[in-house]
Amino acid sequence: MKTSFPTPSVDLDTNVHLGEIDRNINIMLESRNFLPSIDYKLMQFGLNFDYDEMDVVLNARDIAIKKIESGEKVEYYKSWFRSICFNVIKNFSKSTKSRKLLVYKLKSLSCLSDSREDLIPEYTTEPNLKLLGKGWKGLNEKEKAILWLREIEEHSWSEVAEKLVIKGLEVDGDRKKLEDRVRQKGNRALKKLQKHFGISK
Repeated sequence: MKTSFPTPSVDLDTNVHLGEIDRNINIMLESRNFLPSIDYKLMQFGLNFDYDEMDVVLNARDIAIKKIESGEKVEYYKSWFRSICFNVIKNFSKSTKSRKLLVYKLKSLSCLSDSREDLIPEYTTEPNLKLLGKGWKGLNEKEKAILWLREIEEHSWSEVAEKLVIKGLEVDGDRKKLEDRVRQKGNRALKKLQKHFGISK
């Protein structure tokens, strides 16, 4: 099925302008092996339940436009765009693995008692991963940074506080008070995420 993209009215001083991007994408979409090759890659990365071929194409199109706008010259469009699609799939994979890792981190916290250990597989289903993704989007920048540093990278609270100061997300001061403040914020952020994920006490 042919998918038509709106042709931008902007002309750029490059060998490929935005209108050509959409025309080339439409030609690729009409080919017999383009979408099946993307679907195959999604299955290879275990992403076919999270994303479909057009998710990849549309993300790749956005990236292609930015590259063209930045002045990148394109000689072989099809191989160039396929490479972008593959990078999009790899980024999807990293993002999904990070969410799954966070799920497994969450499952081991005190909110899940030993008696509920048999329910763990239910919490790691794809719909719940999507719920977790929505909950993650609801956190502010500092909350995300704290949870990532603490739960994924497994830094101590002291190290988390130090890194937040470096990032400009916290003000340096009394180390003990700073660490306590960051710990409290992290615990509140974790409870917010757990509640959205449906595993709070």
